[in-house]
Amino acid sequence: MADTFHILRNNAVIVALLVVTLALLFIAADFFEVSATVEEVLMLLVLLPIGGQLSKKWSANSKKLCPGPSKAAIAESFSKSEPFVPLAAERLESRVDAEDANLHYRRLRAAAKAADVPAVEAAMQRMCEAGITPSIPCYATLVGVCAKTGDVAGAESWLEALASSGLGKPNVICVNMVISACAKTGDLERAAAWLQRMPGLGVEPDVMSYNAVIDACARSGKVEQAETWFGKMQDSGAVPNVVSFSSVLHACARAGEATRAEAWLELEALASSGLGNPNVICMNMVISACAKKGEVERAAAWLKRMPSLGVEPDVMSYNAVIDACARSGGVEQAEEWLGKMQDAGAVPNVVSFSSVLHACARAGDATRAEAWLEKMHVAGVSPNAICFNALIHACAKADDTDRAARWLDHMVKRGVQPTVTSYSTIIDRMSKSGNVIAAQEWLSRMTEAGVEADVVAYNMILGACGKAGHVVTAQALFNQMRERGVRPNVVAFNLMLNIYARVGDTAAVMRSLREMHKAGIPADRASFNIAFKSLLKSADVTGASTLVKEMQAHGVEPDAVIYVAIIAVCARAKDSEAAENWLKKLLSKGLEADVSAYSNTIDACARAGDHLRAEYWLTRMDALGLLPSASAFCSLVVAAANKGDTQRLGKLFERMSEAKVEATSPMYNAVISSFARRGDIDSAEKWLKQMHNSGTAADVASYSAVIHACAKSSDLERAEGWVCKMQDVGIDPNVVTYNSVINACARCGAYARAESWFEQMERKGVSPVLLTYNSLINAAVKAGDRTSAEKWLTDMKGRGVVPDGVSYSTIIYAWVQAHDAPRAEHWFQELRQSGAANEQTSSFCYNSVCQAWARAGDAARATSWLQEAINARAKVNENSVCQAWARAGDVARATTWLQEALNARAKLNTGSFTALASCNLKVGRPEEAERWLQRMQQDGLEVPLRGAGGAEAVAAVWAQRGNQVRAAAARALAKHGTDMSTARSAPHSRGGRH
Repeated sequence: MADTFHILRNNAVIVALLVVTLALLFIAADFFEVSATVEEVLMLLVLLPIGGQLSKKWSANSKKLCPGPSKAAIAESFSKSEPFVPLAAERLESRVDAEDANLHYRRLRAAAKAADVPAVEAAMQRMCEAGITPSIPCYATLVGVCAKTGDVAGAESWLEALASSGLGKPNVICVNMVISACAKTGDLERAAAWLQRMPGLGVEPDVMSYNAVIDACARSGKVEQAETWFGKMQDSGAVPNVVSFSSVLHACARAGEATRAEAWLELEALASSGLGNPNVICMNMVISACAKKGEVERAAAWLKRMPSLGVEPDVMSYNAVIDACARSGGVEQAEEWLGKMQDAGAVPNVVSFSSVLHACARAGDATRAEAWLEKMHVAGVSPNAICFNALIHACAKADDTDRAARWLDHMVKRGVQPTVTSYSTIIDRMSKSGNVIAAQEWLSRMTEAGVEADVVAYNMILGACGKAGHVVTAQALFNQMRERGVRPNVVAFNLMLNIYARVGDTAAVMRSLREMHKAGIPADRASFNIAFKSLLKSADVTGASTLVKEMQAHGVEPDAVIYVAIIAVCARAKDSEAAENWLKKLLSKGLEADVSAYSNTIDACARAGDHLRAEYWLTRMDALGLLPSASAFCSLVVAAANKGDTQRLGKLFERMSEAKVEATSPMYNAVISSFARRGDIDSAEKWLKQMHNSGTAADVASYSAVIHACAKSSDLERAEGWVCKMQDVGIDPNVVTYNSVINACARCGAYARAESWFEQMERKGVSPVLLTYNSLINAAVKAGDRTSAEKWLTDMKGRGVVPDGVSYSTIIYAWVQAHDAPRAEHWFQELRQSGAANEQTSSFCYNSVCQAWARAGDAARATSWLQEAINARAKVNENSVCQAWARAGDVARATTWLQEALNARAKLNTGSFTALASCNLKVGRPEEAERWLQRMQQDGLEVPLRGAGGAEAVAAVWAQRGNQVRAAAARALAKHGTDMSTARSAPHSRGGRH
């Protein structure tokens, strides 16, 4: 290119003459409306003499330039080309028709010069409608204007039309224009297809044809294909030129293939092509390839070498090195090279400054970035959006989003339109810091500013929602994205899948997969791996099978990871048969089953209680040379411990020793906890001692499990002893430990000791939790200290611990036992207002308050609470109300409530029947009293002999009336002669009311 400019400079007079002559020629042609044919002939007559003079000067440097067409070739090209005048003009009988044809063509050419494709096509249409057959140049004009405006489909369509018009073959320029248009859009396949089709159209591909295809490869960064087409060019006999080499180098640069680029630039390669030294563009491509890899020294070395190759570095050369510094985060180096650029006389442009700003952004140095923006202003270089975005990025990386926001506002004031990146940078920082609300606010600001958010911006916030567990917010955001026309990509769907998977919402996971399929977005392996994550905490074997089918429907075959996950789901479901089947499927697919696959199968068998199958798979592992892991044995150990099978436990530990698998703390803790849950203190202590003897370090969980066993057995002294032992060996009790020992105090009614342990807990800095307070409340209640119990409930509220139904119900029950109905009612009202009640506590408290008022003799208030309980659909017991009305002497209401309870199959005791029998006796109705005792007997309850409503009392009334037969029958109802106190303890066998 430098040689070309040199020749033109030395022949300035000839060039000037050529320009002026051509200008005058076009003006005259337009003024006199000369036909296109005449115009072309005149151009040829002018160009040939002047071209002859230039060719003499040009020939001396021809080796350094791309081979061009000879003078004879130019003449031949003009002689063979169709006249611009339509063919029909040759047959026109009058000059008027010829001029009309020329007028149509001038309109077509004028529209082409304005790059107005619709206007050109309209002119072509009018020409045809006028009966004028368009010539090859007319079609070529349309191909050219479509190619120029990037309308690849249009260019192809008009080239096809030319090929099928019968006018003759298209020339190489036409086809090259189509190939170049495809290349500019990065459509390599289309560009290559047209080149391969050229011989079929009767056109021989030239160097420009191949260069256009190589350029398509370069634009998509496909180095191998660019090299392949370069080779095909040479094989065809076409001689590569500088453009050919620079296009291959461009491909290397885009792919960051520095070594490959260097190989293409080697002097030997270029010398063998007869092109001489590379030009500045080629050199810059190599420097860019090094820059893309962040190899500053390599990029700098090539820049330093340029003068020795006769190439002067330009602004782009220095910019490429500065870019390399920026990519590696070398701010000082970037600044140094910008200084060297200025020293060399090259004037930095906006790209130079933006590269330095980019380096500052990568380093998170906002202050330095601001200083460089000011230097740009001083240098008279206006910053663009890229520069401001780099500064915003620097502020965001420094976690100063307020500063970033100020620069975004300043950007707008400077008249620079913010881009998606401007806002997304701030959104990204907000999202990564977990501030979902602020991120959404910035998304709204972006939309209000007229900048359409892309899928990347939405994905940033969706990722933040996933980490925060904001399922509803994520769903709303995802819907908003789709409503605004932003098409979710596979990343967006995977983020939603992950959000649903984290909360175990398998149904939502399946729904999202179906939506992906419907939207035409293929789920990848990551999508299904995330989906299976939703099942890992479940026991949904059917769901796992369905998900595998869905996966296969998407063309993704399960890998070993998926199979292992399914076996884990089977283990949770205790489905050993399914686990074994999936393991067999894994093996039948030729996949390698690892330790996890076998361990999960062993776990499934152990949980299902099939120890023989579990041990079979353990043996199979040994046979395959797979070293069984501790987790493989752990499932068997826990299963044996849960069954209390100490003999099997011993054998398993022996087998572990033989396999050289060390028992872990979690394994021992699982065994100790298993015995602790069953209250087997001796076994729990034995395994803790064995743990010590094996050299396995006991931790706080080990001791806490033993202390819990002591608490369950109400062995306070033993529990406290173990707390002291763990402290002696340097293990501090945690909240679980303290909860267990305080619970032991509560069970034993040792309230003072419970308080003492709580004080120690606070001194050690261990924060009490709900269970701690509930144990203290229980301890106070058992000690009869209801006031202290209330104090603990108030205290927990003050410390931010929310009381639950147990907290309230314990105090309510305490006041019921103290026969203080108003106080019990007060705390029940507190419970209802707190919203802490669940079905179980509500039922218990309703019945307790009913009982309190019934015992207080207020049958009406007891009935009112009972009615409220029924309305609230709580499980109620009508015993207390029935007995209250009976004691009040209201036979009708007592009968009504007892009948209501029987109809509802409520849980009744003998007290209700005998109370109603006694009430009937008082009003002189022994037959009714006897009927209720008979009903007791029919329902399987034991009829008491003695007491106010017992069989003896009924018999006495009948005897007083002289009816000895009825008296004997009444006595016969009490077969075993129990008294009332014994009879009351026997509840009715029916279920409670719901």
